[in-house]
Amino acid sequence: MAAFDFKQKPTGAFKRILHAPVWLFRARLGFIFGKRIVMLEHTGRRTGRLRQTPLEVVRRDHDAFVLCSGTGSGADWYRNIRNRPAVALWVGSHRYPVDQRFLSASEAATVFAGYERAHPKAAARLLQLMGVSHDGTHEGRVAMVEQIPMVEMRLRTD
Repeated sequence: MAAFDFKQKPTGAFKRILHAPVWLFRARLGFIFGKRIVMLEHTGRRTGRLRQTPLEVVRRDHDAFVLCSGTGSGADWYRNIRNRPAVALWVGSHRYPVDQRFLSASEAATVFAGYERAHPKAAARLLQLMGVSHDGTHEGRVAMVEQIPMVEMRLRTD
C-alpha cells in the first residue's frame, strides 16, 4: 500500500515537502536534480497568477521534454496548461520559454514503454503510486496512459 494516494491532492506537511524543489529551482540550484526533474511555470486558470510545479521527465530528446500527469487530467498544473499554454520550463539552473504539445494516447504509450525500459524500478513504483497498470501490450499501455496524460515541452531559444 502506498503512503500517499496520488489521486488526491497533497495537504499539510507532505504538500510543503513536495513544494521544496520549487525553492531550490528559484535559488538557481535546480542542477541538483540533473535533467530528470524540471520545473514547469504556468498560469493559474482561475487566479491568473504564475504557478511553478516540479515534474519528472519521462523522456528527453534534445530540446524536448515529455512530462506526465501522474495524478491524471485533474492535476492543477495539467488543467492550467490546457486552459493557457505553459510559460516556461526550468532545466537545471536555466529558464526557457516553451511550446507545448499534448501527446496522443498511442504516442504516450510508446514514450512510457521507453521509460519502463530505461527506469524499470522507478516505472514500477510510479505505476503502483498512481494506482494504474497495464498488461505489457501496446494496447494495454494506451488504455493506461489515457488516465495519465502526457505533454511535450519544447524549449524555445529565441
